[in-house]
Amino acid sequence: MANTTQNKTLSTMSVFTRLYRNLSKIFKSQADELVIPINIKTDLCHAQASRREKLYTDRALPDSLLQAFTEKPLVTGDMRFIGRDEQSTRLLSAIEMWQSGQTSMLAVTGPQGCGISSFLQQIPQHISDQQGWHYSELTRRPTDNEDCLAQLSNIVGSEQPIASVAELIDYINTLPPGIFAIDNGHYLASRIMGSNQAIRTFGAVMVATQQRHLWILGCQEFAWRRLAYLYNADRYFTELIGLTLFSEDELKQCLSSRLQVSGILLNSDTSNEQTESPSVLGQLFSTLYKLSNGKPDIAFFYLLGSMNFNAEDKLWDIQPVEQLDFNQLKQLVHEELFTLAEISAHGQLSIDDHQSIFRSSHEESWLLLERLYHQCLLDKTTNDNVTTYHLVPLYSDVITRFLNNANYLY
Repeated sequence: MANTTQNKTLSTMSVFTRLYRNLSKIFKSQADELVIPINIKTDLCHAQASRREKLYTDRALPDSLLQAFTEKPLVTGDMRFIGRDEQSTRLLSAIEMWQSGQTSMLAVTGPQGCGISSFLQQIPQHISDQQGWHYSELTRRPTDNEDCLAQLSNIVGSEQPIASVAELIDYINTLPPGIFAIDNGHYLASRIMGSNQAIRTFGAVMVATQQRHLWILGCQEFAWRRLAYLYNADRYFTELIGLTLFSEDELKQCLSSRLQVSGILLNSDTSNEQTESPSVLGQLFSTLYKLSNGKPDIAFFYLLGSMNFNAEDKLWDIQPVEQLDFNQLKQLVHEELFTLAEISAHGQLSIDDHQSIFRSSHEESWLLLERLYHQCLLDKTTNDNVTTYHLVPLYSDVITRFLNNANYLY
């Protein structure tokens, strides 16, 4: 590799050179095999949102890098969106069939973090402006029939909530034909007392207006299973498009594209660097794939957690990857595992929700949810004075796979 000076400023070449040099120190060759040191990090709390933000601040990671590796859904046409060619082809084919007059409803499902929201938001670039595109996302489950009508009224653009199912159906059928994509469909999968009729109303309105409009529901995998089990939802949706977590090649492409957006280019015109770098960086990406199981956001976490920005010389240092230790899942008791399972299927639960499902007292539900929160298996959000608990997004897949294998998810 060409020699570089110590005081070289942050540039495409200097960043790559320093990145490669530090990776070379980490990936020592033993019997022609690259070995990556991995530190076991037992504190799962580092993956919670607030602690993660502090970790990145302590490492002085620049905003350009953090923005490139954002976990937020990618907007239409974002160059960081990769793959999903087969699923996109199926979805566009279904849209064409709807345009030709065939009534249908579509469901896009997959594990949390697989990119359902980003996938849905790429649809507008494949349809004309005249086709009427409407994207919305549920932020909570309908609590009763009135709340359901209010949420649906908002989704279809009514300025005021429409008071009855019949009036809402009539209103929707007077709108120009369009595509209504509803994200976060997991909020419709509910075992909470009182929500049954609201969920059925939500589905009935979609079915009654499908001849004029195309409804697309984005829903997490286990919530979809719950909807199919409780409400036979799979019988009403003519097309089910399943997204999976990334393959190793897809994750490499994802990580490379985001590094490029951040300004760190992984290829160089220097022939020596160009021939040597793929094996080193490829091994890093392979390790990240094994640690993340192809889930992008936790792969981002592992990668960014291993990158350290040196404020003095404005160059990068790469530290050993720190793997989270999930052995504490094996120590949980039945009530804790069932609670995690219900939160996985519902997306989030408040204390009252948990109390309703498990027929427990308010204090018992609060203590159990808080215990899981302080074990960093849950995170929580407070809106309008209501606190809800949800799986920590970065490793939700680890928890759901554990619950599924142990027969707590169905």
